[in-house]
Amino acid sequence: MVTTANTETVAGRDRFDFWHEVICSAFVRLEAEALPSEQPFQAQISSSDLGVLALSRVHAQPHTVHRSPSLISTEPRDEVLVSLQLSGVGVVIQDDRQAVLEAGDFALYDTTRPYNLVMPEEFDMLVLQFDRQFLLERCPFPEPLTAVRMRSDGNVTAPVSSFLRSLEPFASGEENAVSRQLATSALDLLGVALADHFGDAMAPGSSGTKHFLRACTYINAYADDPDLDPARIASSIGVSLRYLHQLFRDHNTTVTTYLMRRRLARCRDDLVSGQHRAKTITDIAFSHGFKSPAHFSRCFAEAYGTTPSDARRTAFSASP
Repeated sequence: MVTTANTETVAGRDRFDFWHEVICSAFVRLEAEALPSEQPFQAQISSSDLGVLALSRVHAQPHTVHRSPSLISTEPRDEVLVSLQLSGVGVVIQDDRQAVLEAGDFALYDTTRPYNLVMPEEFDMLVLQFDRQFLLERCPFPEPLTAVRMRSDGNVTAPVSSFLRSLEPFASGEENAVSRQLATSALDLLGVALADHFGDAMAPGSSGTKHFLRACTYINAYADDPDLDPARIASSIGVSLRYLHQLFRDHNTTVTTYLMRRRLARCRDDLVSGQHRAKTITDIAFSHGFKSPAHFSRCFAEAYGTTPSDARRTAFSASP
């Protein structure tokens, strides 16, 4: 279902207050202020869901918003937003960084910490919103990448920007195979873009985190392969097996643990998804790299505190 709001339905003097409430409802609680403009304030938004993503298209006159510490305390939200500029200029400010976005550029920001968005001119923007866990599964350390400009002409970021812009027509709010696959692909591509940008931004000699993120990206891409193992991962990123294991120990985990979490997360998503309701639990486990149903069930219960069958039953208990 697509929801829309337009300030043209409200009297001129009440428009910005109306808009303030609209964006707080669509995103998170925010402070907002209109900026000087030759035109009366006008804004509109259309929002819908695409799998685990919420997509919003925003067109508005100049204004600024602020996610303050007091609002974070009052309404804590563990979510991530990505603003993709379609026209005009937008500025994302967080963690003492500032990203000035032009058409096609995008930037990430985190609702758990203060941020500012400044739109100094009339603009059009696509905003993606999702639970932070979905990003952490793909890019374990996104904090250094908030308010960083992902350019529309970068070797990696350009195709990611193009793909994100193509999502809007598919965001109908209906749960189906296409929406879930597109959402998963969007998150995977964002993870790749962030990991690549992190590696490019590393200081000379700071190769450890760069290799770690490349390993995580490779695991994300090939986690469904039952033959994926640490030796293959090490070879793919050009490091020794011993060094690969040390990289993951330095980040308080292991290669096997990270791989297992990715496989389990994908199985969990399929178990509670209507599009996979006809699949057996064993089929789902095998499709994501597990070789033994018993091993899968044991690992799932240890990770989520419930069995795969109970997780599926709970998800569908309210379904007809």
